[in-house]
Amino acid sequence: MTEKTANPTTEPTVIDEAYMERFTNDQLAYKAWTGAVLVQEILFDEEGIEYCMQDAKFEAAHAALALRVLVRRLTGMNPDELQKAVQQRQLEVLVLEPETPQLPAWETVQ
Repeated sequence: MTEKTANPTTEPTVIDEAYMERFTNDQLAYKAWTGAVLVQEILFDEEGIEYCMQDAKFEAAHAALALRVLVRRLTGMNPDELQKAVQQRQLEVLVLEPETPQLPAWETVQ
């Protein structure tokens, strides 16, 4: 009978964007989707929310990292820069839109 020698690594796995790079786009999308579904189940389960909050936080962070890597691959842009550009565009539309009621700088709604 042969003895199985297991080499368990004692090194922790760091889950960051570099870790997520090893997955395909389909895998990243699936990770983000299943993570979001699990977070939704935990947050809307009124009985077990206290016990599962750590799981929800972990899954939300995992899904966010997967989405960051996926966005970078699909757009070719840094996700932070893309988010800033989108927010800037949304603000410009609100400020420059003539139909949006705006008050002069010296007036306030009371």
